[in-house]
Order: sequence, then C-alpha cells, then structure tokens
Amino acid sequence: MQIGETLRKARTEKGYSLEFLEESTKIRAKYLEALENEKFDVLPGQVYAKAFLRTYAKYLNLDVDEIMAEFNQRQNKEEPVEVSAPEPEPQINGSSKKWRYLVAGLAIVSLFAFKSYYGAGGHPEDNKPTLPKTTQQQTAENKTNQTNPSQAVKPEAQGQQSVQGVRVVLKVTDNQSWMRVVADGNTVFTGMVNPGEMKDFQAQEKILLHVGNAGAVEVNVNGKDLGRLGKNGQVVQIPFAAGEVPKLTQG
Repeated sequence: MQIGETLRKARTEKGYSLEFLEESTKIRAKYLEALENEKFDVLPGQVYAKAFLRTYAKYLNLDVDEIMAEFNQRQNKEEPVEVSAPEPEPQINGSSKKWRYLVAGLAIVSLFAFKSYYGAGGHPEDNKPTLPKTTQQQTAENKTNQTNPSQAVKPEAQGQQSVQGVRVVLKVTDNQSWMRVVADGNTVFTGMVNPGEMKDFQAQEKILLHVGNAGAVEVNVNGKDLGRLGKNGQVVQIPFAAGEVPKLTQG
C-alpha cells in the first residue's frame, strides 16, 4: 500500500487544495505535502508524524487503521536493531525504575507540548474555528432592529427590503463547506460552515466569495435566489458588486 499516493488520490477526488486542508486540519501545508510524498523525515519527530497522518487520513474518510498499520510496519523495518543490555545486578534495580519513570515523564511532556501548540484538547480536526457573526452581519441586524423591530423577526421580510450596496446570503445544504468572504476589500469571514447553517454578509461596493465545496452552497444576492454556486467539491471564486444584476459566472 502506497500511503502517499492514497492520500493524494483521496484529496484530489474531493477537490481539496493543500491550502484548504491546512485551514481545515490545522496542519501546515508543507507537512501535508510531505505525507503525500512519504517524506516522513520532514515532520518534527515520529510522534507528530503519526498524529498528522492519523488526522489527515481521518479527514479524507480513509481507513485510518490500515494506513497507520502500514506506517508502523515501515517504521519498524527502518529502525536499527538495538543490542540488548546485560541484565542489571540487583543493586541497580532502583536506577532502572528511575529510568522508566524519566522516559514516561518525557512522553507526557511531549504530548502536552503537542496539544498546546496545535490546539488544546482532542485532535487538530476537533479544533475548528467557531463561527461568530461577522461585523457586517451584526451591524445590519442592529440597524434593522432600530428601524422596525417587527421586521427583524422574519428573515424573509428582510430579503424583500431594498438593499444599499450588495447583500449576499449563503446557505450550506447537505455537506460542510469552507469559505472565505471579502467585503469591500476586507476579509470578514474564513472557516468551515456546517450543513443547515446560513451566513449573511453586506458591503457598500463588492463582496468576493471563495468557496471550497460549491455544490453544497446556495446563494441569494439582494433577495434573488441564484441556486448552488457550483458542483460538489468544486472550488470557486465569485464576485458580486453593487448596482449589477446578480448572476453566477461559474458553476
């Protein structure tokens, strides 16, 4: 089994770029590339290599146990055979126990260092960024509540109001989707969005969407439903500008 080829094939079939997976798994793109090229010596130690490989395989929905078994088998073949130390004399038993305690302590310290650097608790894929409301979204809601509180309760009523500038509402349907949203030149949101979630953005002049799984995202621009942004796994970049008739240029 070729570990690197299996990872690369699964990634390309899903349409994921290394930059997209770096954001999703919190593992640097150069380490993901090293795993695909089976250059395990590039990774910062065997403990990190195993953790990164397990996280990457799990995110790509591969057989984690099979891949880890192949990796461990290769590492065992490459490791030099250690010469057994002579049996210690009875008076050295205390030193032997201290040595085992020292090794166990170093392992625990390494584990805490790994967790503190790549996100406290759980695997890196569990440390996905939260999805707070953007500044534009909060500002739009505050203005609406101040103008007419009764309309703030019904999102469909808001969509029918006249929009100053450009407003984009994104709805993720049946699969996760990574997205980056740039409003008037400022990045206002970056992260994974789960199925069933909606994101609402406004700008005075232009909104640029960068979506990693276009087939899972439906878009509404200035109250007009445009359907899905593209195909499943497709990565798209689509701008929407104020004063223009909203339409999809890709997908």
